[in-house]
Amino acid sequence: MSISTTKLGAGLALAIFSLAAQAADLPSRRIEPAAPLPPAFTWTGFYVGAQAGWAQTRTELTAGAAIAGRAAVASLPSLDKNGVAVGLMVGYNHQIGQLVLGGEIDGSALITGKQRHTALTGDFITAHTNWVGSARLRVGYAFDRFMIYATGGLALAAPKSTVTGTGYSYGASDSTRFGWTLGAGAEYAITNNWIAGLEYRYSQFQEDTYTYPVGVGGLGIVGFKQQLSTNQVTGRLLYKF
Repeated sequence: MSISTTKLGAGLALAIFSLAAQAADLPSRRIEPAAPLPPAFTWTGFYVGAQAGWAQTRTELTAGAAIAGRAAVASLPSLDKNGVAVGLMVGYNHQIGQLVLGGEIDGSALITGKQRHTALTGDFITAHTNWVGSARLRVGYAFDRFMIYATGGLALAAPKSTVTGTGYSYGASDSTRFGWTLGAGAEYAITNNWIAGLEYRYSQFQEDTYTYPVGVGGLGIVGFKQQLSTNQVTGRLLYKF
């Protein structure tokens, strides 16, 4: 009985040793670490960018004259001029869920040419706007990498007007006018850093009054009020940090 027990123990030991030897000969199986997931996109962050597109300046003139002690007022047609706007911007967005809040400052040079009109008094009126800018708030709604937004705030412009008549010339120097702007746009994040977009904005600026003496014809004092507004549709390319 003891011999059988001894043989059984030896057999079990041999079997265990053989299994261990066979396991050692098997190729090892390594568990590869899972590939890291790309970081989720967020609209939060500072950004800089450039914009270019269509721009329209619209000047509305109301002319008046004090002739022989009597006031004469006439409305003139609006002067529209189409051209190009090219500019830069800097801003910041903060995303809360799907809501995106931000602020932006931008400035654009206007390549729209000069607006000209001959007034009732024979004066030759020229209006030109050199640049526009704004400081605005933005409120957007994000669908992952796509966002639509509304924007509005303070607007600035640098218009210049001149009046030329027979025997005289009146020139108004460049001045900065304040106003307001409203618009809307859409943006798409091409990568986590590069963002492309399209935006429309309307801006209305404070009116200005120009008065000047006319030295011929006994007309006395002549002047006009100028109201300025702009429309812009621009493409945008931004880099978010």
